[in-house]
Amino acid sequence: MKIMLVRDRNVLNTNWLVYFVNLLAEKGHEIVLVCDTYSKLGSGNILSDKVKLVNLSGKTENPLINLYHKLRCKLIPAYWRFNQLIKAEKPDVIICYFPVDLFNVTRFQNHDIPIILMVHNYPPVILDKYKNKPFFTRWYYKRSFDKVSVFHVLLNSYIATVDKFFEPKKIVSIANVVYQFKEDEKADLENEKKRIIYVTRVEKKIKRPHLLVEAFGRIAKDFPDWRVEIWGLRKYPEYDAELEELIKKYHVEKNVFLMGYCKDVKALYKTADIHAFPSLVEGFSLALADGMAAGLPSLGFKEALSVNEVIIDGHNGFLADDLDDFTEKLRLLMSDKNLRIKFGKNAVADMQNYTPEIIIGKWLKLIESFDKSKN
Repeated sequence: MKIMLVRDRNVLNTNWLVYFVNLLAEKGHEIVLVCDTYSKLGSGNILSDKVKLVNLSGKTENPLINLYHKLRCKLIPAYWRFNQLIKAEKPDVIICYFPVDLFNVTRFQNHDIPIILMVHNYPPVILDKYKNKPFFTRWYYKRSFDKVSVFHVLLNSYIATVDKFFEPKKIVSIANVVYQFKEDEKADLENEKKRIIYVTRVEKKIKRPHLLVEAFGRIAKDFPDWRVEIWGLRKYPEYDAELEELIKKYHVEKNVFLMGYCKDVKALYKTADIHAFPSLVEGFSLALADGMAAGLPSLGFKEALSVNEVIIDGHNGFLADDLDDFTEKLRLLMSDKNLRIKFGKNAVADMQNYTPEIIIGKWLKLIESFDKSKN
């Protein structure tokens, strides 16, 4: 089958996306990965030579074509370009990464190609803004959503959250593929590093690294040789300043560090003893799951959607009721190496439920359900 996967930009920045299309290509399907961007193709990941990458407005060696593409991105609606490409490629299935990609492959188009819409977060976070628009805009969006054959969500518990406004014909739950670490890549918890990490985006409302700073700050005097590292993209200087002030408040300038973006996250997990994860909500956090697959015990909040399904309290980590509980459970993990080792081993075993074979197998079953030659 020919599968067209659409993401408007940054396709080569998204580790999971490149990994996903490469795996599909290995299974013998013809993959066309499509974006429409002049300047944000991305980098850092390598596509299989079996994957065809089409950038509808990419830079070329010709400056006149570049000028045309740059202007076209601003002046001509993307759906016109996608319409031409769909007619030329004739895919059997289209997978849309975001709603904007769905709009690009449906507006003013009359094809009847099955469409799978991925929802890479807690569905209301992604979808609710479209049902709350003014009447005409809402009607306009709904015409595209009505063309979706299958809504893809990340967890079974999310199925019931897809609002009736979207009238999905079918909703399928498939989690993300989790990288399975080799033995020499996993965290060696026997060798105590006295290091807590949080791999995240440094942001206040959802990711909440300040809660980790606060929790550690309360007990830091009992663990003077431990270190907390907050790794991730920093885009909010005001919030960075808040975190720095909090670090100063607890006098942990020599213990807590804002590390910035990490190019090799998988290697980072090997350097840690604990992955603290105070996020409020996730879709299916690969940062958390990868840390667990590397053998790290994790600590999150019971209220945190997705986190509270991936972390099993008392088995592969802890889930806290509130900040006080988070602080005490952090203390317990820091104090008990044997407990960390136990949780880490359980975490590795649990993440084997998300191997490429299992997850891609589910995707293949879904995609091949549209194979007309088998129906």
